[in-house]
Amino acid sequence: MTIERARELVGGIEDLPTLPEVVIEITRMVENPDTTAEDIYRIVSTDVSLSATMLKLVNSAFYGMSKSVTSLEKAIRILGFSTVRNIALAAFVFDAFLTGKGQFDYKAFWVHSIGTGAAAEVLARRQRLKETGDFFCYGLLHDLGVVVLMQYLPEELVKVRGLIAKGERFCEAHEQVLGCTHKELGAALADQWDFPPMLVSVIGSQGCAELPREFSREIAITTCAEAVASALEIGSSIDYRVVVVTPAVWEAAGVRPEDLGAIMDETLAEMEHSGSFIELLYR
Repeated sequence: MTIERARELVGGIEDLPTLPEVVIEITRMVENPDTTAEDIYRIVSTDVSLSATMLKLVNSAFYGMSKSVTSLEKAIRILGFSTVRNIALAAFVFDAFLTGKGQFDYKAFWVHSIGTGAAAEVLARRQRLKETGDFFCYGLLHDLGVVVLMQYLPEELVKVRGLIAKGERFCEAHEQVLGCTHKELGAALADQWDFPPMLVSVIGSQGCAELPREFSREIAITTCAEAVASALEIGSSIDYRVVVVTPAVWEAAGVRPEDLGAIMDETLAEMEHSGSFIELLYR
């Protein structure tokens, strides 16, 4: 199976970073219903860089606070446990994969990922879902497999892009060169890092024409969000074409054709508030 090939490729990367203990502990605690804000604070406060990141974000236009927040514990209460976990995961991935080998535009890639996150949050908000920040994280990290290619397999990625430029379909190009898709590569890494199961599934299944039964809504929203970000030309991915989304996936994401114009406008407005996240990448 190609997923086994993906695990083999990830396992063969010698200098792959390991998930920091503080991120592992935050993820574990968020899953525990008995966890308090004080518990999360005690863990986050042990990491000076992560603490500074939390305070910077909560005071940014992204969250639109009317007054400056200087207390880390208060920032955690405002952000919520899931958002704290998402920031910890994103900050780790940014640090691990900010730049790398090969002639790839990392900043444009991450801007595209942020655009996908912004669109996913817009779609989730329109569906009146509670944890819209989770959807931002799904969009932000949906192409984790691509950054693995950029960082550790640049020659293979050049070959993949060459096939795509000649008209080969996105996933088929990856399978020809790698023996697996970039989605499977990302899911294998996310699983190795013990990312939350829903995030692993979104990374591994987004972009599929047919939705799996488990986490279908989250996968559908992320897939549609990526198409919206591509259509708006927010940053750039490694593909040269707008993602084709089936009517069934649009429906599962709660998107009607007549809503797309408003969704695009809302996504662009959301991107205006995401500048702090982009700045965070290059702090």
